Amino acid sequence: DPPAPGSDMPHQGLDIGDFDPISAARMAVPGRKVQAALPGTVALVQPERFPYGAAVIVETPLEALPTELQAQYRALEDWPPRSPNDALTCPTPLEPFQWDETGRSLYVLYAHLASTADLSVGDSVTCGQALGTVGQSGNALAPHLHFEARIGPAGARLDSLAHYDVSASAQEMAAYCAWRVGGAFKWVDPMGVLSQIL
Repeated sequence: DPPAPGSDMPHQGLDIGDFDPISAARMAVPGRKVQAALPGTVALVQPERFPYGAAVIVETPLEALPTELQAQYRALEDWPPRSPNDALTCPTPLEPFQWDETGRSLYVLYAHLASTADLSVGDSVTCGQALGTVGQSGNALAPHLHFEARIGPAGARLDSLAHYDVSASAQEMAAYCAWRVGGAFKWVDPMGVLSQIL
């Protein structure tokens, strides 16, 4: 089920893992290589932060997507404003976020990684390039890849997304809120992304 617009429902992505066929525990195998589903530009490389853990975000301009996805994503409705009674704490960012409201991009978040590849924000990645390895960092109870997709303004760089942890800074919490509930980044079905590119 998709999250309600502006909602911080606990799970907003697709969990992917492959099971060890020999183990009776039916646990996903950690350490598998995570590869970029689409080419693009690295928008975030994050160490262990709660709830996403170690993570990478790759930005792909809408113009680089299949025509069907472009049309679907350009037609997304604006999200309603958040309720003032929402319990999620969303501080004002200490440094304003910089992005281009005139352009649109698809952002794919790869989270709960055990490790990230040697990447920096701004690096170009190709489809299939290694981004890290499957793990259970952040708020993960077992090894898996959390795959989350959103449409947002072009050129966004959020540095670090963290919340629900006393070590989270105001800037990290503001970035988390911008990503999850602020309306600038609209959730899209991750299966829709995968079905169009596979």
